[in-house]
Amino acid sequence: METFWLFLICSILFALNFFVTKRYGLKNVEYEIYFEEEKSSEGQEIHIVERIYNGKILPLPWVKSEFEISSSFFMENSKNYVVGDKLRYISIFFLLPYQQIVRRHKFVATKRGFYKLDKIYLVTGDLFGLATADRCYYVSDTLTVYPAFLDLQKHLLPRSSLSGETITKRHYYEDIFHFAGIREYQSHDAFNRINWNATAKYNTLMVNKYEYTSSGDAIILLNVQSSEYERKEVFNKNIIEFGIKIAASLANECLKASTPVGFACNSLDEETGQPLEILLPSQDANQLLKVCEALAHVKIQVNQYFEVLLYDVLRSYNFRELFIITCFVNKEMEECIRLYSSFGIKFTLIMLEHDPHAFDLESENVRVFLAKEIVK
Repeated sequence: METFWLFLICSILFALNFFVTKRYGLKNVEYEIYFEEEKSSEGQEIHIVERIYNGKILPLPWVKSEFEISSSFFMENSKNYVVGDKLRYISIFFLLPYQQIVRRHKFVATKRGFYKLDKIYLVTGDLFGLATADRCYYVSDTLTVYPAFLDLQKHLLPRSSLSGETITKRHYYEDIFHFAGIREYQSHDAFNRINWNATAKYNTLMVNKYEYTSSGDAIILLNVQSSEYERKEVFNKNIIEFGIKIAASLANECLKASTPVGFACNSLDEETGQPLEILLPSQDANQLLKVCEALAHVKIQVNQYFEVLLYDVLRSYNFRELFIITCFVNKEMEECIRLYSSFGIKFTLIMLEHDPHAFDLESENVRVFLAKEIVK
Protein backbone atom coordinates (compact mmCIF):
# COMPACT_ATOMS: atom_id res chain seq x y z
CA MET A 1 0.00 0.00 0.00
CA GLU A 2 2.84 2.41 0.85
CA THR A 3 4.41 1.66 -2.53
CA PHE A 4 1.16 2.58 -4.25
CA TRP A 5 0.90 5.94 -2.47
CA LEU A 6 4.56 6.67 -3.19
CA PHE A 7 4.03 5.90 -6.85
CA LEU A 8 0.88 8.06 -6.93
CA ILE A 9 2.60 11.03 -5.28
CA CYS A 10 5.58 10.76 -7.65
CA SER A 11 3.24 10.59 -10.63
CA ILE A 12 1.37 13.69 -9.48
CA LEU A 13 4.62 15.59 -8.89
CA PHE A 14 5.93 14.53 -12.29
CA ALA A 15 2.69 15.63 -13.99
CA LEU A 16 2.75 18.92 -12.09
CA ASN A 17 6.40 19.46 -12.99
CA PHE A 18 5.67 18.66 -16.63
CA PHE A 19 2.67 21.05 -16.70
CA VAL A 20 4.49 23.92 -14.99
CA THR A 21 7.56 23.58 -17.23
CA LYS A 22 5.56 23.40 -20.45
CA ARG A 23 3.12 26.16 -19.47
CA TYR A 24 5.32 28.60 -17.61
CA GLY A 25 8.92 27.67 -18.50
CA LEU A 26 9.44 30.40 -21.10
CA LYS A 27 6.55 32.62 -20.08
CA ASN A 28 7.62 36.23 -19.43
CA VAL A 29 11.12 35.40 -20.63
CA GLU A 30 12.59 38.20 -22.72
CA TYR A 31 15.42 37.42 -25.11
CA GLU A 32 17.32 39.43 -27.70
CA ILE A 33 20.52 38.96 -29.66
CA TYR A 34 22.39 41.39 -31.90
CA PHE A 35 25.75 42.33 -33.37
CA GLU A 36 27.38 45.01 -31.24
CA GLU A 37 29.01 46.47 -34.36
CA GLU A 38 27.26 47.27 -37.62
CA LYS A 39 30.48 47.54 -39.65
CA SER A 40 33.85 45.87 -39.23
CA SER A 41 36.91 44.86 -41.23
CA GLU A 42 38.37 41.49 -42.06
CA GLY A 43 40.56 40.22 -39.21
CA GLN A 44 39.02 42.46 -36.55
CA GLU A 45 37.15 41.39 -33.42
CA ILE A 46 33.36 41.56 -33.41
CA HIS A 47 30.90 40.91 -30.58
CA ILE A 48 27.53 39.19 -30.47
CA VAL A 49 25.45 40.26 -27.48
CA GLU A 50 22.79 38.11 -25.81
CA ARG A 51 20.33 39.53 -23.27
CA ILE A 52 17.90 37.31 -21.40
CA TYR A 53 15.44 38.28 -18.64
CA ASN A 54 13.27 36.05 -16.46
CA GLY A 55 10.22 38.19 -15.64
CA LYS A 56 8.44 35.80 -13.25
CA ILE A 57 8.81 34.35 -9.74
CA LEU A 58 9.57 30.88 -11.06
CA PRO A 59 13.35 30.28 -11.32
CA LEU A 60 14.77 28.57 -14.37
CA PRO A 61 17.35 25.83 -13.53
CA TRP A 62 18.72 26.04 -17.07
CA VAL A 63 18.02 27.83 -20.31
CA LYS A 64 19.88 26.97 -23.51
CA SER A 65 20.14 29.37 -26.45
CA GLU A 66 21.31 28.06 -29.81
CA PHE A 67 22.09 30.11 -32.90
CA GLU A 68 24.06 29.71 -36.11
CA ILE A 69 26.53 32.11 -37.67
CA SER A 70 28.96 31.80 -40.55
CA SER A 71 31.93 29.50 -40.05
CA SER A 72 34.03 32.50 -41.12
CA PHE A 73 33.68 33.71 -37.53
CA PHE A 74 36.46 32.35 -35.33
CA MET A 75 36.24 31.98 -31.56
CA GLU A 76 39.28 30.87 -29.59
CA ASN A 77 38.79 27.83 -27.30
CA SER A 78 35.28 27.38 -28.64
CA LYS A 79 33.54 24.09 -27.87
CA ASN A 80 30.89 24.69 -30.50
CA TYR A 81 30.82 22.83 -33.77
CA VAL A 82 30.71 23.56 -37.49
CA VAL A 83 27.88 22.22 -39.63
CA GLY A 84 28.53 22.84 -43.34
CA ASP A 85 29.39 26.53 -43.66
CA LYS A 86 27.75 27.38 -40.33
CA LEU A 87 29.10 27.60 -36.78
CA ARG A 88 26.52 26.46 -34.24
CA TYR A 89 26.89 28.33 -30.96
CA ILE A 90 25.27 27.27 -27.66
CA SER A 91 24.93 29.25 -24.42
CA ILE A 92 23.61 27.95 -21.07
CA PHE A 93 21.99 30.28 -18.50
CA PHE A 94 20.72 29.84 -14.90
CA LEU A 95 18.08 32.45 -14.10
CA LEU A 96 16.71 33.42 -10.69
CA PRO A 97 13.32 35.18 -10.43
CA TYR A 98 13.38 38.59 -12.15
CA GLN A 99 17.03 38.24 -13.10
CA GLN A 100 18.65 39.59 -16.27
CA ILE A 101 21.88 38.29 -17.81
CA VAL A 102 23.82 40.00 -20.60
CA ARG A 103 26.68 38.19 -22.38
CA ARG A 104 29.14 39.49 -24.99
CA HIS A 105 30.62 36.74 -27.17
CA LYS A 106 33.88 37.71 -28.87
CA PHE A 107 34.63 36.45 -32.38
CA VAL A 108 37.12 37.31 -35.11
CA ALA A 109 35.70 37.99 -38.58
CA THR A 110 38.15 36.08 -40.79
CA LYS A 111 36.42 36.83 -44.09
CA ARG A 112 34.73 39.83 -45.67
CA GLY A 113 31.02 39.57 -46.32
CA PHE A 114 27.47 40.47 -45.35
CA TYR A 115 26.25 38.42 -42.38
CA LYS A 116 22.84 37.99 -40.77
CA LEU A 117 21.43 36.72 -37.48
CA ASP A 118 17.97 35.39 -38.11
CA LYS A 119 16.69 32.33 -36.25
CA ILE A 120 17.44 31.57 -32.56
CA TYR A 121 16.24 28.58 -30.53
CA LEU A 122 15.60 28.85 -26.78
CA VAL A 123 15.06 25.73 -24.66
CA THR A 124 14.42 25.38 -20.92
CA GLY A 125 13.54 22.49 -18.65
CA ASP A 126 13.36 21.19 -15.10
CA LEU A 127 16.35 20.34 -12.97
CA PHE A 128 16.30 16.68 -14.02
CA GLY A 129 15.68 17.20 -17.72
CA LEU A 130 12.38 15.32 -17.58
CA ALA A 131 10.34 18.12 -19.14
CA THR A 132 11.32 20.86 -21.57
CA ALA A 133 9.81 23.89 -23.28
CA ASP A 134 11.19 25.53 -26.40
CA ARG A 135 10.63 28.59 -28.52
CA CYS A 136 11.99 29.91 -31.81
CA TYR A 137 12.87 33.61 -32.05
CA TYR A 138 13.19 35.41 -35.37
CA VAL A 139 15.57 38.34 -35.36
CA SER A 140 16.92 40.55 -38.11
CA ASP A 141 20.36 41.92 -37.42
CA THR A 142 23.22 42.31 -39.87
CA LEU A 143 26.95 42.90 -39.95
CA THR A 144 29.04 44.13 -42.87
CA VAL A 145 32.70 43.06 -42.90
CA TYR A 146 34.94 45.02 -45.24
CA PRO A 147 37.80 43.29 -47.12
CA ALA A 148 41.36 43.69 -45.89
CA PHE A 149 43.84 45.92 -47.71
CA LEU A 150 46.97 44.45 -49.29
CA ASP A 151 50.37 45.90 -50.10
CA LEU A 152 50.06 45.96 -53.89
CA GLN A 153 53.79 46.30 -54.43
CA LYS A 154 54.22 42.85 -52.91
CA HIS A 155 51.32 41.20 -54.70
CA LEU A 156 51.38 42.57 -58.25
CA LEU A 157 54.14 41.53 -60.67
CA PRO A 158 54.76 43.01 -64.16
CA ARG A 159 55.94 40.92 -67.10
CA SER A 160 59.62 41.63 -66.36
CA SER A 161 59.48 39.70 -63.09
CA LEU A 162 57.94 36.67 -64.82
CA SER A 163 60.90 36.38 -67.20
CA GLY A 164 63.40 36.43 -64.35
CA GLU A 165 64.49 40.06 -64.66
CA THR A 166 65.09 42.02 -61.48
CA ILE A 167 62.86 45.00 -60.91
CA THR A 168 65.02 47.80 -59.58
CA LYS A 169 63.63 51.07 -60.94
CA ARG A 170 59.88 50.70 -60.83
CA HIS A 171 57.26 48.90 -58.81
CA TYR A 172 53.55 48.69 -59.34
CA TYR A 173 52.75 51.84 -57.38
CA GLU A 174 55.10 54.08 -59.41
CA ASP A 175 53.92 52.48 -62.66
CA ILE A 176 50.39 53.73 -62.18
CA PHE A 177 50.90 56.89 -60.11
CA HIS A 178 53.80 59.05 -61.23
CA PHE A 179 55.71 61.29 -58.87
CA ALA A 180 54.88 64.89 -59.75
CA GLY A 181 56.72 66.98 -57.15
CA ILE A 182 56.08 68.04 -53.57
CA ARG A 183 53.59 70.24 -51.77
CA GLU A 184 52.73 71.29 -48.23
CA TYR A 185 51.17 68.74 -45.88
CA GLN A 186 47.38 68.83 -45.46
CA SER A 187 45.29 67.29 -42.70
CA HIS A 188 43.93 64.49 -44.92
CA ASP A 189 47.38 63.36 -46.12
CA ALA A 190 48.76 60.00 -44.96
CA PHE A 191 51.97 60.14 -42.92
CA ASN A 192 53.71 57.70 -45.26
CA ARG A 193 53.61 60.38 -47.98
CA ILE A 194 55.72 62.84 -45.98
CA ASN A 195 58.98 63.72 -47.72
CA TRP A 196 61.35 64.14 -44.80
CA ASN A 197 64.21 65.56 -46.87
CA ALA A 198 61.98 68.29 -48.25
CA THR A 199 60.51 68.86 -44.78
CA ALA A 200 63.97 69.52 -43.37
CA LYS A 201 64.84 71.81 -46.30
CA TYR A 202 61.71 73.99 -46.10
CA ASN A 203 61.23 73.70 -42.32
CA THR A 204 57.60 72.67 -42.76
CA LEU A 205 55.88 69.36 -43.42
CA MET A 206 56.02 68.51 -47.14
CA VAL A 207 54.47 65.51 -48.89
CA ASN A 208 55.08 63.77 -52.20
CA LYS A 209 52.60 64.63 -54.91
CA TYR A 210 51.55 61.96 -57.40
CA GLU A 211 49.90 62.51 -60.72
CA TYR A 212 47.57 59.93 -62.13
CA THR A 213 48.60 58.69 -65.58
CA SER A 214 45.20 59.13 -67.22
CA SER A 215 44.39 62.46 -65.52
CA GLY A 216 40.73 61.39 -65.55
CA ASP A 217 38.14 59.23 -63.84
CA ALA A 218 38.92 55.56 -63.25
CA ILE A 219 36.79 52.52 -62.57
CA ILE A 220 37.67 49.11 -61.16
CA LEU A 221 35.98 46.16 -62.87
CA LEU A 222 35.98 42.84 -61.00
CA ASN A 223 35.24 39.61 -62.86
CA VAL A 224 33.86 36.93 -60.50
CA GLN A 225 34.16 34.20 -63.13
CA SER A 226 37.11 31.99 -62.26
CA SER A 227 36.90 30.39 -65.73
CA GLU A 228 35.42 31.50 -69.03
CA TYR A 229 32.45 29.16 -69.22
CA GLU A 230 31.02 29.49 -65.72
CA ARG A 231 27.39 30.54 -65.85
CA LYS A 232 26.17 30.96 -62.26
CA GLU A 233 28.27 28.77 -60.00
CA VAL A 234 31.88 29.87 -59.44
CA PHE A 235 34.25 26.97 -58.88
CA ASN A 236 37.33 28.73 -57.51
CA LYS A 237 35.85 31.13 -54.95
CA ASN A 238 39.13 31.56 -53.07
CA ILE A 239 40.87 33.26 -55.99
CA ILE A 240 37.92 35.63 -56.39
CA GLU A 241 38.18 36.50 -52.69
CA PHE A 242 41.80 37.43 -53.38
CA GLY A 243 40.62 39.58 -56.28
CA ILE A 244 38.20 41.37 -53.95
CA LYS A 245 41.10 42.31 -51.66
CA ILE A 246 43.04 43.55 -54.70
CA ALA A 247 40.06 45.72 -55.71
CA ALA A 248 39.74 47.24 -52.24
CA SER A 249 43.48 47.97 -52.08
CA LEU A 250 43.48 49.50 -55.55
CA ALA A 251 40.57 51.79 -54.68
CA ASN A 252 42.44 52.85 -51.55
CA GLU A 253 45.58 53.72 -53.54
CA CYS A 254 43.60 55.65 -56.17
CA LEU A 255 41.86 57.78 -53.57
CA LYS A 256 45.13 58.42 -51.74
CA ALA A 257 46.37 59.87 -55.01
CA SER A 258 43.22 62.05 -55.28
CA THR A 259 41.98 60.04 -58.26
CA PRO A 260 38.18 59.66 -58.65
CA VAL A 261 37.46 55.94 -58.71
CA GLY A 262 34.38 53.78 -59.13
CA PHE A 263 33.54 50.08 -59.05
CA ALA A 264 31.52 47.55 -61.03
CA CYS A 265 31.19 43.77 -60.89
CA ASN A 266 29.29 41.04 -62.73
CA SER A 267 27.89 39.50 -59.55
CA LEU A 268 24.89 39.80 -57.25
CA ASP A 269 24.33 41.68 -54.00
CA GLU A 270 24.41 39.25 -51.05
CA GLU A 271 21.77 41.29 -49.21
CA THR A 272 19.23 41.98 -51.95
CA GLY A 273 19.94 39.20 -54.43
CA GLN A 274 19.88 41.83 -57.20
CA PRO A 275 22.74 42.74 -59.58
CA LEU A 276 25.32 45.02 -58.01
CA GLU A 277 24.87 48.62 -59.09
CA ILE A 278 27.71 50.42 -60.83
CA LEU A 279 29.40 52.80 -58.41
CA LEU A 280 30.41 55.87 -60.41
CA PRO A 281 33.82 57.47 -59.84
CA SER A 282 34.18 60.00 -57.05
CA GLN A 283 36.84 61.13 -54.64
CA ASP A 284 34.65 62.38 -51.81
CA ALA A 285 35.36 61.40 -48.22
CA ASN A 286 32.97 58.44 -48.23
CA GLN A 287 33.93 56.90 -51.57
CA LEU A 288 36.32 54.32 -50.11
CA LEU A 289 33.63 53.18 -47.67
CA LYS A 290 31.15 52.90 -50.55
CA VAL A 291 33.56 50.75 -52.57
CA CYS A 292 34.36 48.56 -49.54
CA GLU A 293 30.63 48.26 -48.79
CA ALA A 294 30.00 47.07 -52.36
CA LEU A 295 32.89 44.60 -52.13
CA ALA A 296 31.60 43.28 -48.79
CA HIS A 297 28.21 42.65 -50.44
CA VAL A 298 29.63 40.78 -53.44
CA LYS A 299 28.01 37.37 -53.73
CA ILE A 300 30.41 35.14 -55.63
CA GLN A 301 27.89 34.10 -58.23
CA VAL A 302 27.89 35.10 -61.89
CA ASN A 303 25.10 37.48 -62.89
CA GLN A 304 26.30 38.11 -66.46
CA TYR A 305 29.32 37.33 -68.57
CA PHE A 306 32.11 39.79 -67.90
CA GLU A 307 32.51 40.88 -71.53
CA VAL A 308 28.88 42.08 -71.44
CA LEU A 309 29.60 44.24 -68.41
CA LEU A 310 32.81 45.53 -70.00
CA TYR A 311 31.03 46.60 -73.20
CA ASP A 312 28.17 48.20 -71.23
CA VAL A 313 30.55 50.23 -69.07
CA LEU A 314 32.60 51.47 -72.03
CA ARG A 315 29.55 52.36 -74.09
CA SER A 316 27.57 54.02 -71.31
CA TYR A 317 30.20 56.01 -69.41
CA ASN A 318 33.20 58.17 -70.22
CA PHE A 319 36.21 56.79 -68.34
CA ARG A 320 39.84 57.44 -69.11
CA GLU A 321 41.22 54.46 -67.17
CA LEU A 322 39.89 50.97 -66.50
CA PHE A 323 41.38 48.55 -63.99
CA ILE A 324 40.26 45.02 -64.83
CA ILE A 325 40.72 42.28 -62.23
CA THR A 326 40.11 38.90 -63.84
CA CYS A 327 41.29 35.29 -64.08
CA PHE A 328 41.23 35.19 -67.89
CA VAL A 329 40.91 37.22 -71.07
CA ASN A 330 38.67 35.70 -73.75
CA LYS A 331 38.26 36.69 -77.38
CA GLU A 332 35.44 39.16 -76.78
CA MET A 333 37.33 40.91 -73.96
CA GLU A 334 40.47 41.05 -76.12
CA GLU A 335 38.63 42.66 -79.03
CA CYS A 336 37.01 45.19 -76.72
CA ILE A 337 40.29 46.16 -75.07
CA ARG A 338 42.12 46.50 -78.40
CA LEU A 339 39.34 48.66 -79.84
CA TYR A 340 38.95 51.09 -76.96
CA SER A 341 42.67 51.30 -76.20
CA SER A 342 43.11 52.51 -79.80
CA PHE A 343 40.79 55.40 -78.84
CA GLY A 344 43.21 56.43 -76.09
CA ILE A 345 41.50 54.74 -73.14
CA LYS A 346 44.04 53.21 -70.76
CA PHE A 347 43.64 49.68 -69.42
CA THR A 348 45.42 48.02 -66.51
CA LEU A 349 44.80 44.26 -66.43
CA ILE A 350 45.40 42.53 -63.12
CA MET A 351 45.43 38.81 -63.78
CA LEU A 352 44.51 36.50 -60.90
CA GLU A 353 45.89 33.59 -62.93
CA HIS A 354 48.57 33.54 -65.62
CA ASP A 355 47.05 33.98 -69.08
CA PRO A 356 49.45 34.48 -72.04
CA HIS A 357 46.66 36.09 -74.09
CA ALA A 358 46.56 38.94 -71.57
CA PHE A 359 50.27 39.69 -71.85
CA ASP A 360 49.97 39.74 -75.64
CA LEU A 361 47.72 42.79 -75.22
CA GLU A 362 50.46 44.93 -73.68
CA SER A 363 50.88 48.24 -75.47
CA GLU A 364 51.18 51.93 -74.78
CA ASN A 365 47.65 52.02 -73.38
CA VAL A 366 47.46 48.50 -71.92
CA ARG A 367 49.50 47.30 -68.97
CA VAL A 368 49.30 43.84 -67.46
CA PHE A 369 50.19 42.60 -63.97
CA LEU A 370 50.01 39.16 -62.43
CA ALA A 371 48.55 39.04 -58.92
CA LYS A 372 50.34 36.61 -56.61
CA GLU A 373 48.89 35.61 -53.27
CA ILE A 374 51.49 35.36 -50.52
CA VAL A 375 51.01 32.21 -48.41
CA LYS A 376 51.85 32.80 -44.78
